[in-house]
Amino acid sequence: MRKIAVITSKGGTGKTTTVINVAHCLSLSGNKVLIVDCDSQSNVAIAFDKRPARGLAELLTNGQVDIIPLRPNLYLIDSGGRRLVETELYLARQTDRETRLRQVLANLRGSDYVICDCPPAVNLINLNVLNYVDGVVIPVSMDFFACEGARKTLILLDEIYDKIGHHVELLGILATFYDVRTRVSKKIYHQLLAEFGDKMFATRIRINTQLKEAQLYRRTIFEHAPYSNGALDYFLFTKEITDTKRSEEAVVAEGSEQWKA
Repeated sequence: MRKIAVITSKGGTGKTTTVINVAHCLSLSGNKVLIVDCDSQSNVAIAFDKRPARGLAELLTNGQVDIIPLRPNLYLIDSGGRRLVETELYLARQTDRETRLRQVLANLRGSDYVICDCPPAVNLINLNVLNYVDGVVIPVSMDFFACEGARKTLILLDEIYDKIGHHVELLGILATFYDVRTRVSKKIYHQLLAEFGDKMFATRIRINTQLKEAQLYRRTIFEHAPYSNGALDYFLFTKEITDTKRSEEAVVAEGSEQWKA
């Protein structure tokens, strides 16, 4: 089972769009994929027009959760919305406050991928995520502040390792909102290449109106416009993720294929 977080400390970089489309692309290939929305904005549930009663907030506090089917092979644990903010205050008083997510998902079975959609913040929820996952993707939109967000996120990964010894692999940095027509996109992209080198994914997610249209119609890009540049970019990016070296080679296949948490 591969556990991946899409995370950066800068908002507006396409985190949720990336999570939704990569997760659906993986599920279309026959993988069982669970999205865990760790952002109190609950954008994943909104994108699929779902309103689960129990989400990550309840899972972290009392162990109960609703796992919602979105598409064949694709499932969601919602964040719980504003309740997740209260949960963070609750966790702050617990001795296991930074490892609670790893504990409550320890018995999860039947999944090939777990993908966490993270808030753009350095908070206790994200610390829990980084203590759970084995790899991260850092999306960077083509602006200066997003580059700085990537740097801060890399520092956070090092701090996690120094503090508790949990190694989180940087799968790569993903360029998003890339506009082939503008000099600023090209300049920032080359700046990223110069600074991060082989940490950059080869795929660039180009600006594509149909990605926004898909959200409007509560669809993924593969449902809304399967022959668009957006679909091609996310297909190629998903292929890059699946081609990267796995920290765990075999998919966990213990017990039932039922989702358990």
